[in-house]
Order: sequence, then C-alpha cells, then structure tokens
Amino acid sequence: MFYMRIIKRLQDAFRIVLLVFILGFVLSGCGASADLERTNPKKLAKKEAEDIFEYIKAEDIDSLVALFSSDVQKSHDLKKEWESFFEELDGKAVSYEGISFPGEGMGVDKKGNIYDSHLSINYNNVKTDNGTTYTEFGYFQTRIDTAHPDREGINIFTFQIVDKEGNKGEFITVGEYIEY
Repeated sequence: MFYMRIIKRLQDAFRIVLLVFILGFVLSGCGASADLERTNPKKLAKKEAEDIFEYIKAEDIDSLVALFSSDVQKSHDLKKEWESFFEELDGKAVSYEGISFPGEGMGVDKKGNIYDSHLSINYNNVKTDNGTTYTEFGYFQTRIDTAHPDREGINIFTFQIVDKEGNKGEFITVGEYIEY
C-alpha cells in the first residue's frame, strides 16, 4: 500500500514535469519560429515576390503601384512608368525559373531590435508569351526603416531590354533606387 502511494505520486510528478517540458518546448519553438521569420526577410519576401509576379502577369498596375514606398509614390508617376514598362516588354510575362536574393542588409541594435532591413529580389529567366527570355527582372525593397518609414516598400523595379539577337540594351525602370 505504502509503495503504491509513492508510485502514484511519482507518476503524478512525472506527468507534471512532462507537461511543463512539452509546454516549454512548444512555446519556445513558436517563439523561435516567429523570431526566425522576423529576422529572415527572405523567407517572407519569397511569398511576396510570387504574389507580385502574378500582378506583373496580369499587368495590374494599381496593385503594383500600391507596393511602392510612399516616398517613391510621391516623387514619381508610377502609373505612367508601369505603362512604359509593359510597353517595352516583348509580350506579356508568363513565367520565371526562380527567385534569387542578390543583396540584403539589416541593422540590429544592441537590444536585438531591427531598425533597417532591405532586399534585392530577382526573378530569373523571365519568359514572355512571345518567347522572349529576360535574364532577370529585379526590384529593391525597403522592408524596415525606422528612421525613414516613408521608404518602406518597393523603391525600384527594373529589367534590361534584350534585342532579337540577344544583345542587352537599356534598363527600363519604375521608381528609383534610394541611397543608404
């Protein structure tokens, strides 16, 4: 009888310790996951880039303009620039081979707070319905800028014209690059 009560109490204690351990693991795992997404903008930007390409395929200028920073929206006629962008394409964009991130920057203070985050995002080997392949379309995006919140958003979107022989020509841009 005495041993049965001890075993019962040990079982109860073990269950409580196990429950605390599981809750601690789950809660710290969720926190680590949220922190990873907060500090790894590429993970979030990839999904956004996929959505943005859908706007490009649809030539949805209003949705594309809305993605730009308010700073650039104030200083550019983005609607007109997007119209020129689509006029310069040889056909309509239909697909791309992959997304890459050729540049990124992030500033973190001593407390671990992000005060600046920006990325360059490229669509590689963009194909049009006319059979033209552009090596890349790219954009620069300020994700966080606590000192200049008006810069948050896409700042510039660009591609390089390619002629029928595959020679690269001028760059067609929407918006402007913001110096850091």
